[in-house]
Order: sequence, then structure tokens, then C-alpha cells
Amino acid sequence: MSIAKRIQQLIDSKSLTKSSFANEIGIQRSSLAHFFSGRNKPSLDFFLKIKERYPETDLNWIISGKRTKSQIKKEIKSSEIESVIILYKDGTFKKN
Repeated sequence: MSIAKRIQQLIDSKSLTKSSFANEIGIQRSSLAHFFSGRNKPSLDFFLKIKERYPETDLNWIISGKRTKSQIKKEIKSSEIESVIILYKDGTFKKN
């Protein structure tokens, strides 16, 4: 997944439009549009503005696509498993 797709996921997770995201982090909408079109690459300042506005954001994931072990553990702890489904080769299943 590209940086652009990960940033789009961040924008979507905040229920924002690209325009409102640009306003939230304090950049011009055209700068964000140029990034998404592939014309420009994001600057260090761009990432720092994201981190300043959304300190919970894992910049390592946005930049590299990799999550740290602590981030993965945090995500696992924050989600609750409702049920487990076991699928059998014959097409049947069992819900626990």
C-alpha cells in the first residue's frame, strides 16, 4: 500500500474530506492535491503537522507501511473479539 493510500485511510478514519484534512493540519488544499496526484512528495513538515494534530497517529506506519510491535499490541487490546468462526472443509461452520 502506498503512502497516499495510508494517508487516505487516516483521512477516512477521521471522517474528513481531503479539504478538511488539509485545514486540520494547516496546509494548503492545493499542496495535498498535488501530493495525491503524484506531482509532489510529502515533506517532513507535512508529517510533523499530521503528528502535531493527531499525536496518536503512527508515522512509522504512514511512511513505511510497517507497524511497531507495541502498536499492534495496542490495536489488539483495543478491539474486542465477539466470536470465532471455524470453517470446515465440507462447507459447514461452527460459531464459538
